[in-house]
Parts: sequence; C-alpha cells; structure tokens
Amino acid sequence: MWDESKVKGAIMKTVHPVNVRNRFVLFAILTALLMTGIIHAATKADVPRISIQELKAMLDSGTPVTILDAQPESIYAEEHIQGAISLPWKSQLDLEDVWSLPSDIPIVTYCDCGPGESDSADVAAQLMQMGFDDVKVLKDPSIRGWKEAGYPIEKK
Repeated sequence: MWDESKVKGAIMKTVHPVNVRNRFVLFAILTALLMTGIIHAATKADVPRISIQELKAMLDSGTPVTILDAQPESIYAEEHIQGAISLPWKSQLDLEDVWSLPSDIPIVTYCDCGPGESDSADVAAQLMQMGFDDVKVLKDPSIRGWKEAGYPIEKK
C-alpha cells in the first residue's frame, strides 16, 4: 500500500503556461528552419534558364559572361564549353570556391544532368544566395546540345 506520509510532501509537477509558450516558440522556430530547406530546394527551379542559342549569341556578340561547369573535374577535363571554368557541384559552396568569380557580369552554369539541370541549378541557387545577381542555368540538353550544334568545345 501507499505510505501517505511520503506522498503528502511530494509536489506534483504541473505544466506552467510559460513552458507551453516556450515549447510553441521552439516548435515554430524548428518548423521555420525546416521550411527554409524546402524553400531552398524550390529556389533551384526558380533560377532563370538560358537556351544554348541565347548563350551562343551572348558569346558571339562579345557580351562578357562567366560560364561555370558544375560537372566533376574529371568530366570537365575531358571536354567542356570553350572558356568555361570548373566549379564542381557540392552541397554547400564556400567563399573560397567563388571568391575569384566576378560579381558584375552574368554567370551561366551547366551540367549534363538532364531535365531540371539539378547540379547546375543547385550551384546557381547557391551563388544567388551568396549575393550573385545575374545567374542563369543552361537549359537541357545543355552541353550535349552545345556539342550537337557544333559549338566550341575544349579540353583541359
């Protein structure tokens, strides 16, 4: 049986309204952080696209443009769009990855990921989050279409 003398002195812990409010605020913050990840994924689709023909016209007209190849370095070395710089995809670009990129001219990223241009779109979205304003993704068929059109390719 119960020894009432021991139970009488015990204080029952109750949930104080402030604790409930704190838990709600914590829940709201965690939800916002999770939503930020979802928004980040959605921004990849929102990065403007540029066609192969539009990029070629920019180059032919002498418009300054930085072309970034988001494929692995080994694929870049085999062949890439003439003048492109290798910036292989990674989940989080660092300042050291982009410090030498000019911020005052357009940047076009590309990969060979197919529809959605996943890697190049992610690199472009990260660049935009880092403050680069004029960033576009080369539309699929990207480098495959560039080669099929007979546009300039080079090897490392």
